[in-house]
Amino acid sequence: MVPDLPSLSRRQLLGGLAGGAAVGSGFTAVTAAVRPTALPDILTDWATNHYPTPPAASSLWQPTVTEAHAREAVSLLDETQTAAENRRDEFDAEDSSRRFHGAGGWLEDAEASLEAGDYNDALFEARYGLQFAGQELGELRAELDKADLEALAERTLDLLDRLDSLAAALEPYPVVDPERDLARYSRVELELQRGRHLADWGDLTEVRADPETDEPDLNPASYDADDIGEITSKIRRAEIAVESAERYDEHLRTDLEDAGAETTDYGPHLEELIGEFKAELESMPTRDEVESRYVDDDAESYGPYEFAHWRLARACFPSRLSSLWRSQVGGDLRVLQVLGTARGLADWRAHEAAVDDFVVDPDDEGFDSGHAFAAKRRARSVFRSVVGSDPTPFVAVLAEPGIADVRMAEIDRGSWADDDSSWTPWRERVQAYLHALRGRTRLQAYPDVYERIVSAG
Repeated sequence: MVPDLPSLSRRQLLGGLAGGAAVGSGFTAVTAAVRPTALPDILTDWATNHYPTPPAASSLWQPTVTEAHAREAVSLLDETQTAAENRRDEFDAEDSSRRFHGAGGWLEDAEASLEAGDYNDALFEARYGLQFAGQELGELRAELDKADLEALAERTLDLLDRLDSLAAALEPYPVVDPERDLARYSRVELELQRGRHLADWGDLTEVRADPETDEPDLNPASYDADDIGEITSKIRRAEIAVESAERYDEHLRTDLEDAGAETTDYGPHLEELIGEFKAELESMPTRDEVESRYVDDDAESYGPYEFAHWRLARACFPSRLSSLWRSQVGGDLRVLQVLGTARGLADWRAHEAAVDDFVVDPDDEGFDSGHAFAAKRRARSVFRSVVGSDPTPFVAVLAEPGIADVRMAEIDRGSWADDDSSWTPWRERVQAYLHALRGRTRLQAYPDVYERIVSAG
């Protein structure tokens, strides 16, 4: 709940908390003489939530989505929903109790964004709506015994061929301006990665990679309606991923040609960086090893200190079995591998810096949200110096996790309202503090790896 402060404006309160300036009658002396941690939690909770937050990384830079690109995605959603509606007519005659959801309103949103010229939004909304429309179409086909697994498999294999063809064509990663072009390559590769993930079903990828592998089981009896729905949904979304990757790549190649300047092949540099970053990460501890330094198995001693170290370790370090870049990246996607390993190094350094700046002590039983506010204020200052309002495209891409952390530094005062909940006020406040602290230390760690990436030779 927002405190009742009739004599203070939001700007006055934040200004006073940030700098100790006079903010009005009855509050001037307090804010001028004390730190945020000396103020009531209700004030610093509110101040933490309302302190200016950095914009989302996507608002700082994202690849251009043309009208044709967005319109094609919206058309696919429209086609999918229409096909599902046609199947509904057949189904209604047999079972009027069947409930339908279509695209969940996303088609209308996508069409509105398209007509308004918001092509990035239209693409996102079409992609999102296909989750539901594709699922329903596949389910209805299966329930009507009209699912064609062989056709789905053929469609999937065609998509995988297109994905692999484009991935191979990225080499040798020619660039004119690495601070711009590497960001654009990263978005091409992100769509390739997404498409491969979505198109991976029924052992098709294994069969395709090794002709001696047994043929996948395409017996309809092995797939229920939910399976067919999921496969149909994923294939439709994979089509958007493939189309997006191809369009982003086409725009990049056109700009490289139009620049009329000599390009530099970044492929060898990226490959060298991957080796260097992986070598540096070999000694990186796992999250379990880091947690064990601060957290023991004695539940009675578990308080803010242990909780803070546990959450920080989980955010900054991989599990014993996970990859260092948190997701499976194909060996041919060089820029994503560089991004993942660079962020892994930055997280490691961010953790070290965060622990050095910790304000949570082993004997603490609670946590003052003034620390969260102070951490968010410092994080925003670092954001302005490292990223700023007009960063290079690759800065915006690399710094996305750190920016997201700072944006998540908020305190939900309703989160502990349930008397039966174990989520206490200090947990919520420590969590907000950690987001701000980790966001700041991540942002401080990015410049070093950034320079190594964009400086070839």
